[in-house]
Amino acid sequence: MPTYAILGDLHLQFDEDDVEFFNNSDYDALLFVGDLAARMPESLFKLLPLFNALTKPSYLIPGNHDTTGVRALLGELWQNEFLIQLGAASQPARMERLKKELRHTTLCGYSLHGLPGGLNLVAARPFSMGSTNGTVNFRPYLERTYGVRTLAESSERLKSLIDGVHSPYIILAHHGPHGLGPKATDIWGADFLPQEVDFGDPDLADAISYAISIGKPPLAVIAGHMHYPTKHGKKPKQWYLYCDGVLYVNAARWPRIFLHNGRRYHHHIALETDGKTASVFACYVTAGVVHRITDALAILPD
Repeated sequence: MPTYAILGDLHLQFDEDDVEFFNNSDYDALLFVGDLAARMPESLFKLLPLFNALTKPSYLIPGNHDTTGVRALLGELWQNEFLIQLGAASQPARMERLKKELRHTTLCGYSLHGLPGGLNLVAARPFSMGSTNGTVNFRPYLERTYGVRTLAESSERLKSLIDGVHSPYIILAHHGPHGLGPKATDIWGADFLPQEVDFGDPDLADAISYAISIGKPPLAVIAGHMHYPTKHGKKPKQWYLYCDGVLYVNAARWPRIFLHNGRRYHHHIALETDGKTASVFACYVTAGVVHRITDALAILPD
């Protein structure tokens, strides 16, 4: 049965122990949901020697912190068009450097990929960070690279990918779809606003609804972005759920490397599939031993 490791928002938390563990594991491939970088976009490149040491097939969809720049991020947060345009000038050069220096990991975005083990992958919109005003994030780069300027155009692009993919398949995104709950503890509910709100991507939700309507649903939709435990109250966030026959997974447990009961743990999620159904386990690795959790609200090992 094919098994894949899903790694959530790293924000630089990836080290030599991770490389050794995954290289010696039985996973067919590694799936990174993005946000490798921390606050400064250049921090992304600190991880590339580790990524280039991986021997497992690896796939990465860039997150909103990957190559985007501080000014562009602030522009998106404040919806300031001047900052969005100003910050956009540096992103293409960083993306070219990433493509050049990332030797073995496949960069994904509005793309189709065949995974080892027979599963196919649809990569959704890269650099997504969600919004409540109906716009795509980092529009200048998306328009230049993919010809996508609006959520409607993104939705159509995703639908065309679904038309072209062969089942069984999964969807890899940085941010998850709209429609799975508004609470801060819901899988992609916002935990950083004064009010609780569903912060998921409507273009991705539209594409998934389309896939279901034509009888071609994905086995799973994998993303991150919304960290757990939540910012307010450090509550668990539901990290997976089944809805309309589709498995949704949020892999963004933060921090992913932490101390608990005197032990150092590294988090990732394991996805298993027989081509018809899929299941997930939260995995906490300490001293080479893996502790598995199946509870959708549990965020610490026993």
